[in-house]
Amino acid sequence: MKRISYISTLFFLLIAVSSCKKSFFDVNSNPNLTPSASYQLVLPAALNSIGANVTDGLDYTKYWMGIWAVSGGYAPNITEVTYKFSNAYHQEVWSNFYYAINNLNYVENAANASNDKFYAGIAKAMKVYCYHNLVDLYGNVPYSQALQIDKYPRPKYDSAATIYASLFKQLDSARTLIASWNGQTEAPSKSSDIIYHGEQTLWIKFINTLELRLLLRFADIAKPSYYATELNIVKGDSRGFLVEGEDALVNPGYSNALNDNLNPFYADYGFNAAGNQATNYGYYRANSYGVDFYSNTNDPRIEYFYAPYATGKYAGNDFGIQGNPNNVTSGIGLATSTRLGIINSPSQSSPVLTSFESLFLQAEAAQRGLIVGDYKALYKSALEESFYYCGITDATAASTYYGQASDLVNIDSSATPLTTILTQKWASINAINPLEVYADYRRTKIPADIPGSKAAGVGPIPSRLLYPQSEINTNPDNVSAQGTITLNSKIFWVK
Repeated sequence: MKRISYISTLFFLLIAVSSCKKSFFDVNSNPNLTPSASYQLVLPAALNSIGANVTDGLDYTKYWMGIWAVSGGYAPNITEVTYKFSNAYHQEVWSNFYYAINNLNYVENAANASNDKFYAGIAKAMKVYCYHNLVDLYGNVPYSQALQIDKYPRPKYDSAATIYASLFKQLDSARTLIASWNGQTEAPSKSSDIIYHGEQTLWIKFINTLELRLLLRFADIAKPSYYATELNIVKGDSRGFLVEGEDALVNPGYSNALNDNLNPFYADYGFNAAGNQATNYGYYRANSYGVDFYSNTNDPRIEYFYAPYATGKYAGNDFGIQGNPNNVTSGIGLATSTRLGIINSPSQSSPVLTSFESLFLQAEAAQRGLIVGDYKALYKSALEESFYYCGITDATAASTYYGQASDLVNIDSSATPLTTILTQKWASINAINPLEVYADYRRTKIPADIPGSKAAGVGPIPSRLLYPQSEINTNPDNVSAQGTITLNSKIFWVK
């Protein structure tokens, strides 16, 4: 089943006030055609599209990472379960990220023209967020010539490693811009900055955390020349990283007033404004790998991520194998009067970078000796924050969970603490940001037993996406210059 990607109301507003007739979904769209909307209005459109793309447009990673499967009531998509999909497969991921970059580029340029350092810094930081996800999925992509259609109608592809080197510099610049803001202009309003509502320190901590995420991509490979410098910059910032209660969440004012105002994840997998259940809720089911993990580790978060098929009972399907046609399986976690669920409310926020992901990043970095800190304490804080995020209010639930004897949960007795940290990071993120656990798996192969597709004769879990058909159609020479690309072609940071 293929779904139409969600586009926010703000996007339609931006299109309506723009003089640009070329699709904003095109990497070659022209940023020099000036929309009449102010950069204060364009910023929330860009942030909202990022939140929707991360949580709502990445079904394949949920399959590959043992999170979701397909209902037995639907015929399996043979090309999908055998990893023989075409260049058109999920090509909206590419276009949606470039759409956001295009809008962020406009915000940055307009804010710089007004000497508005805060807005310019936010835009720069979020461009890094988009570009690093593009590189992590595709490798080489248009970067230095992107968004300059007048000069470069067919932009070249920069090497993934070169782009990463530039992204670190962009983060340093974004941090400096935001830190240097001291009231010269108004702080971003709640309606414009729909993540942190103009909280200067939180944005800097977000940048530090994002930079730590990028640095950990190099953890098991040869380090580039700038690595130590960037690590010292992050370690030397006294404001630190995101901690408890500092989640980067997108919410422009979601509600059930209209279908276009619903949280995109809720609308796609839960219900429309009239309360009718989305087709996708019946299509996507729990993956048996995920259900078995939560069940075998006595994890109460199972009811947040998956819905019981009967009171207190959970079961999953295997991705790639025709499941139970009677749907005696768990669906996606649906909130009830007694519990939260990943499908919770039409007004729920879209996560971009959660505090528990940040704490897991810090735990890994501390365990590797990259930053100063007690990795065991950071790990426990990450789990406690994950439990809180899932609505588990029992103060002892997390400590009871990580106090079990199993190496899968108990960091104090684990013989392989890095495996414990990354396994629980996988279990905590689930469908919240599957791109991050997909990156962890490719760089560390943890969890090692993730099955991927169980269809007969299928190869390993793909290492990347194929370049989209839209690029082959409009920029063929530069796509061809990348050589032979397959699903097993590795991103540069994969060892």
